[in-house]
Amino acid sequence: MTPIITHEDELELSSLEKELVSQIKKLAKAQSTLIDSQKKYADNLKKATLTRETLNRTFRDVLKHMQTLVREKRSNIKDEEVKLFQDIIHKNDEYIEVNNKYIDSIKDIAVKKDYLVEKKYEFASALSEVANKRSVVIKKALSVEKKKNDLIEGEKMKLLESELNDLQRDFDRARDILIKKIDQFLQVKNEVDELWVNLKNNVNKAS
Repeated sequence: MTPIITHEDELELSSLEKELVSQIKKLAKAQSTLIDSQKKYADNLKKATLTRETLNRTFRDVLKHMQTLVREKRSNIKDEEVKLFQDIIHKNDEYIEVNNKYIDSIKDIAVKKDYLVEKKYEFASALSEVANKRSVVIKKALSVEKKKNDLIEGEKMKLLESELNDLQRDFDRARDILIKKIDQFLQVKNEVDELWVNLKNNVNKAS
């Protein structure tokens, strides 16, 4: 047997939608804090990478002198030392290249997540509008129903029904905007997911 849907059910939905708005905003705020941390992490990684680049230039200067001296039989430089320094420089070059891609990936995610948080707030705002207008429409419908039972004059009844229709149209517009905002939010979320995959691939290459 199909349950009977009442006005109270729709009013409860409006109340739950308002609670959902509150939870969406809380998550958006928490994510903003996390994004700031990611940006700082990327900046610190960049500083460390620049330090490694400076280190590698010094390694090259040392290697150049070692290669010059190793040609002299009486120098205290062995071919093995030259080879080890060459390996270190090569590995540093590889690490710097991969790390720069990793940093770029983190920054790309942070920028896109900023946009995602913006879309999340827009989603919440649109949902809040729908929840409020849903409540108004239902209460107005209940009022009109009560007036019908009171058998008020036909002209007054038409006016009330016209007001209800205006409120319903207003609600429909708000719902259409909500659907659009949800679509935009999900599209940006998919873009963030793709960036995470790209980041994962860069981490794999670095390991």
